[in-house]
Amino acid sequence: MDKEQFIKDQIDRYIYQVSRFLVSKNKEDIEKEIRTLIDDMLETRCQDRDASKEDLEAVFTELGKPSVLAAKYNDSKRYLIGPAIFPIYCSVLKVVLIFVVAATLFSNLISIVTGTFSWENLGSVFSAALGFFAIVTLIFGFVEWKGMSMDEIFDGKIDEIFDGKINLPPVPEKKARIPRAEPIVGLIFLSVFAAIFLFAPQYIGFWDASRNGFVSVFDTAVIKSLIWLFLIGFGISAVKEIAKLLEGRYSIRLMIVTILCNMFSLALILYIFRNFPIWNQDFPGQILAAVRDTDFTELSTYWNFFTETLFPGVIIFAMVIDTLSCIVKSLVYGLRSKEK
Repeated sequence: MDKEQFIKDQIDRYIYQVSRFLVSKNKEDIEKEIRTLIDDMLETRCQDRDASKEDLEAVFTELGKPSVLAAKYNDSKRYLIGPAIFPIYCSVLKVVLIFVVAATLFSNLISIVTGTFSWENLGSVFSAALGFFAIVTLIFGFVEWKGMSMDEIFDGKIDEIFDGKINLPPVPEKKARIPRAEPIVGLIFLSVFAAIFLFAPQYIGFWDASRNGFVSVFDTAVIKSLIWLFLIGFGISAVKEIAKLLEGRYSIRLMIVTILCNMFSLALILYIFRNFPIWNQDFPGQILAAVRDTDFTELSTYWNFFTETLFPGVIIFAMVIDTLSCIVKSLVYGLRSKEK
């Protein structure tokens, strides 16, 4: 790689890292502005000679860390957690709260339509929002408490540029990148499911017209008694999705986080489902009563197979596939990026 191409490549790397911290809608315009600024600073510094590695290091040092430069373009006056991670924190919190509140309000709307509404149900909206606000804030608060900069979270060696070296990680290839929409959709699905499962489990089942009410597949009293345990489980899953959002690409670090989160989640889920009667044991009989059938033995056998074998098997299979997929992609793209 000749000197000119080297300088261009390093500038691309620096701008790419800055862009990952930008939350402005005019991200492309800001990237062009930063590129022009770097070119002007190099031209002023070098005059009529070609720019060298030392010149570029001096310019980058003057501009500052990618997260710090990006913070100057973001509105950093209202930060609560810290200028480096607040934009991502706000984005995640906004998505989670909107869909959690929407899910719980929708469940209350169903209860109004079916005539099972009580004013106590409105408390589920506040409880769900508060619970997920706490989960997201604790995750980002832990990052802030550990003193981890976004540079360290994204690529641990970005700071080496300020030790007199240009060692920015290369711009990842497209296949190695994780689209921001992917973890956001994951957080949306997780939030909606958790809100309904924890705060409106009575609607996960079927409508029994003869009883004028829902028949849930779960024992709602048991679920509500274990709500703190389920919140821990959903929090672990949220950590994995937030890690994808922060990392922005498949890497060895993301692989480790995914493995640990999936292991803890699977262990917690199996512990809960095997040690607590969260399933509605009367569900088969209630279904038969609703359809006016009497073949209880056969349906009861199917129900036991589903709760004791099929459901845990599906959970294990999904976790294994997700883990293996992340391992393969992280090893392929993580190792390939180190070779560049």
